[in-house]
This record gives sequence, structure tokens and C-alpha cells, in this order.
Amino acid sequence: MNKKTLGISLLTLGTVLALGACGRHTEESGEIIKESGSETVYTDSSGHTLVETDTALKDDGYFKVLVRDGENPKIKDIVSYDTDFKNSDWDNITLDVDHVKAVNVADFKDNDNTTYKELLSLKYKLTNEDSSDKHITPEKAVLVMNDGEEVDAEAFLDYWDDEVLTSDAHKDGYIHFKVKDENKLEDIKKVNVKFKAKDDQDNETTHTYTIDLPIALAN
Repeated sequence: MNKKTLGISLLTLGTVLALGACGRHTEESGEIIKESGSETVYTDSSGHTLVETDTALKDDGYFKVLVRDGENPKIKDIVSYDTDFKNSDWDNITLDVDHVKAVNVADFKDNDNTTYKELLSLKYKLTNEDSSDKHITPEKAVLVMNDGEEVDAEAFLDYWDDEVLTSDAHKDGYIHFKVKDENKLEDIKKVNVKFKAKDDQDNETTHTYTIDLPIALAN
């Protein structure tokens, strides 16, 4: 195993990948990025690049809200995807996701004191283009790996903006998900994100968005 330490602010390990789109107003593309302040890069016997960092989770803007007072979980590995995802297929609701970030973490517990080893954050914008107000909530995510394995990720509803989304309005920020066990981040092929919505007549619908990610790191 080759090992070297890098002190860098941003290391781009991928290139833009244009992906096919289906449904109206849907565009997807992505660039895979590895980022840290000080990191150790490993190349294993298969030629895969693995990264460990000494970054505190509270110092990452995508995840700092999840860190409880008095705790200091560390990021072990991190992968970011610049995406251009937009989809308007569901009930006059448009979802935009410009960035997806996944981390493996050490010593992280949620508000129920349960340990999780992997976290996911989506930088999103939800727009309600319908004539009625809607109460929209993320239910879960599923990480689809390169080998077809599906990994369940629970939503952090404690930090979700739970206000009703009024007609012709939008909300934006971060959607957070948590995974019990650690996975190889570079092997995440896509993320399926399920939402539910209830309108002002109390009618409920659900929808799952599929966000395709770059399949492999570029050398």
C-alpha cells in the first residue's frame, strides 16, 4: 500500500459526467471532488484511491448542524459531487440539487444517542408551483452501490424545515441522511430520495427522485 500526506484545499479527482435525463425539465451532470484541509491518501492493491482526513465534522458547513454540544466527531473519508439535478415530474413540485456530499465519520451520535458511521447531505431547493399549499417531508434515501447493493439512509427530520410550502414559494438548504454502517463512498452509484407531500385538502402523495452520480473516480 502506498501512502502519502497532502496539504491541499481542494483536489479534483473527476471530470464532468453528462447523464441522460428523463421526464420534463430534468438535467443531470456531475463532477466528483475530494476535499480536505490535511489528508492522507492511500492507494490500495486494486488501484483505488482512499482518503482519510483529520477534519472535525463541526468544521464542515454541510454537516456542522448535526454535531451535538460537547462532542467532536471526525471525518474519516469524504466525497463530494457537484451536480446539476432538476426534476419537475411530481405534482407541480420542482426539486433542484446542486451538490451531494457523503462522509464516513468516527464518534458520531444523533439526538437519540444512536451511533452512525456514514452521513449524506444534499444541497437542495424545493419549489411549489401548484395552486395549493403543500407540506413536504423527506422520508428516506437509498444509496445504490456499483454492485447493485442498496443501503438504507434515514432522514434527519430534527433539522428539516417543516414549514408548509405555500403556493409559488420555495425553500432551500440541506437535507441530511444517516447510515448505520460505513460504506466505500466512491462506490455510490446513485441516490434515491423519497418525499411525501400533503396538500391543503389533506391529500397525500409520495415520490422518489433518482440522482445519478459519477460511477468511478478518474485517475
